[in-house]
Amino acid sequence: MSGEEIAAGPLLFDLSADEARIGAARAGFRASLRQRFSFWHVAPLVGFVLSITFSAILALTGLIGRRMGEAIILVAAIAFMATRLLAHWRLRRAQSRAPSNPLDGPVRVVADASGLTLYAAAGERRFDYRACREVEATQGLIYLWSDSDAPAIIPARAFSSEAAADRFVAMLREGIARARTGSR
Repeated sequence: MSGEEIAAGPLLFDLSADEARIGAARAGFRASLRQRFSFWHVAPLVGFVLSITFSAILALTGLIGRRMGEAIILVAAIAFMATRLLAHWRLRRAQSRAPSNPLDGPVRVVADASGLTLYAAAGERRFDYRACREVEATQGLIYLWSDSDAPAIIPARAFSSEAAADRFVAMLREGIARARTGSR
């Protein structure tokens, strides 16, 4: 499926409330990961492992007592569980604060050689391939992730078949690859 085929017969769909909610939650999750959330998610594990290792070495060599080593491990375990709880709370909050669906009502998708345009009642949104990072197809939704904006969300059910949706995803990936290399 080429961009000319889509431009000749634009893709039409209505994004359901569930699809918009799923897409917004995924966008919120990815936005939180871009904000160094993964550091706050992994750092407590590293600290916990290091504290267990050092306290075990100190206790085994006799530099601290066995009871003191056990106390250090218990405090480290409590601190680790508290930070994990906080990290999970931040993740849930990021997913629940996702933006609302800007594509209410019927949506028309037109693709060309330089990008994708979504026309909706709220206005139009342009996704140039050179400003997009990747294309992802999961859970019946196709996401076109841009560098600075919310993703373009297109349900796979909008296509006549699964093969047509796969060709569309391949066309988007090819457009992004062409834009990165600078070839046409």
